[in-house]
Amino acid sequence: MHLAQQLILSVPADRRALVVEDGPAVLDGGTLRVPAGSAQGLAAYFSAFPASYWVRWAGVAAVRLEVDAAGEGVVSLVRSDAAGARTVVATAHVAPDGGTVTIDADVAGAADGGWLWFEVDARQGDVVVSGGRWLVDVAPRRSGDVCLSITTMDKPEFCVATLERIAGSAALAEAVGTVLVVDQGSRRVVDHPAYPQVAAALGDRLTIIEQRNLGGSGGFSRGMLEALDRPDADAVLILDDDVEVEPEALLRAIRFHRAARTPVVVGGHMLDLNRPTVLNSFSEVVHERSFNWGPPRADQQWHDLAAGPLRDTPWLHARGRSDFNGWWMCLMPTDVLRSVGLSLPLFLKWDDAEFGLRARDAGHATVALPGAALWHVAWTEKDDTVEWQAYLHVRNRVAAALLHARRPRAGLLLAGLLATDLKLLLGMRYYAVDLHVRALRDVLAGPGDLHADLERVVPAARAVGTAYPETVVHRAGDPAYDVAAVRARPGGPGERPASAAALARVALGGLLRQLRPARPAASPGSTLTREQATWWETPRHDSVLVLAGDGASGVWLRRDPRRFWRLLGATLVTHARLGLRWGAVSARWRAAAPALVAPETWRATFAPRGPH
Repeated sequence: MHLAQQLILSVPADRRALVVEDGPAVLDGGTLRVPAGSAQGLAAYFSAFPASYWVRWAGVAAVRLEVDAAGEGVVSLVRSDAAGARTVVATAHVAPDGGTVTIDADVAGAADGGWLWFEVDARQGDVVVSGGRWLVDVAPRRSGDVCLSITTMDKPEFCVATLERIAGSAALAEAVGTVLVVDQGSRRVVDHPAYPQVAAALGDRLTIIEQRNLGGSGGFSRGMLEALDRPDADAVLILDDDVEVEPEALLRAIRFHRAARTPVVVGGHMLDLNRPTVLNSFSEVVHERSFNWGPPRADQQWHDLAAGPLRDTPWLHARGRSDFNGWWMCLMPTDVLRSVGLSLPLFLKWDDAEFGLRARDAGHATVALPGAALWHVAWTEKDDTVEWQAYLHVRNRVAAALLHARRPRAGLLLAGLLATDLKLLLGMRYYAVDLHVRALRDVLAGPGDLHADLERVVPAARAVGTAYPETVVHRAGDPAYDVAAVRARPGGPGERPASAAALARVALGGLLRQLRPARPAASPGSTLTREQATWWETPRHDSVLVLAGDGASGVWLRRDPRRFWRLLGATLVTHARLGLRWGAVSARWRAAAPALVAPETWRATFAPRGPH
């Protein structure tokens, strides 16, 4: 039998629900103590074993549980099916003087779903669990080095902490021979006070690569290329910088990669760093109807594993289907990279989804593996769809659709984007719509030289914002903020119009309002929190301060009928042009894509530039 998963027994108190169920057991110093006369279940995210994934992708037929324990008690092995129904597979007694409890389970055919976990029943005295592991009957099919690559920009504190966790794991050292840091920022990792110590601990395993800021796609592609250039490497494991890692969770992805029957992209789940038991998504897909990414079902996002544990959440037991995985943590076999290329040079947004779809089209699956995870800073506190990233959201989503959509004109994509623009215009978010129009015009012009654009795209998008007062952030001490912020009323968003007719009336009222001139205002006439500033509420105002999530700043939105009509006409015309020319534009993008993602093209982009 071969190791698949080690038990994690040392976690902070606020992450306890990821290791054990609610119960009397005490986690202390890397052990689990179950008091006499009580029972403790371990149907928890990091402790249970996602058997169906190993059955489907590695061909596993038998799983063995080994529990290192001492005391008088019983260990029960429990199995669930794809619907979450549970059965006890077998039980075994714990030796009072200590030892390893071993129980085998037949999992052949359980590819659709189901987990394994164990429960400890302490009889006459306390039972102390000091370790445990899950083993499978499939030997590793690959044994190459895994290159771990972190892309960072101005987050040296996070990056050094991740390096310290990696350096402290002997087991990870056996699997990861190369640790790369692709530093694209001005606050360099090597300048952090703790860097010399962690660099000494990692020794020649660590390589720091400093390059100009080429976005996430440029940083992650550098790691991919470095792995391809290392003959001993058979995979690259890419990590974002603003994360917190558990070495055993990284090792689970590596073991799965090595056992898989064919090379698969192994994705890690994202847990919210500020709410550490909240799972971002169990799997990620691109919905063909709207060509937008997200979980298979909306209610499967931001799931709290403490409030809705594995035992009580049936949908967690069905094996998830993935089109792609977020690049906060993703393992890519070099065989896949040689087959499909590196990232499309999109800077940020949709690079991970586009890569996953490209791999899918070439026959390489993405598996989001439960229990392989890290904690990542969530993006829910900031709406980047109305800032400079609005350009990237639209350009890159449409580019991915032109390359991979299976429905004509990507289903409802263009209709959805146009509806979004109308909502933004009614909500006085003119800057975002301007960027959307520019993005679609650039898509129509073809891929051009996306590599050269990596350094131009952000300055260009930000430069557009200088013409829009809504991009100015107002804080305490600013008259616009001080006058208006005091008017903020508590509460959530107003009730959404209940019917299509009611929504249409809101839109029509907003349009008619644009026929009236806007009166200049010396300060915002009202104030809304971010939650209250919905597209059906904001159009009722001519001048409003919309506060940020923390309430410490805000942007002043002002109705501008001339801009409204100009941008409405521009977005209508641009969407119509793209709809009519979709086939021809798609053909141009598909013809250009292989060269854009080719390793040698990226190598030229990474080459040092000569003096100007």
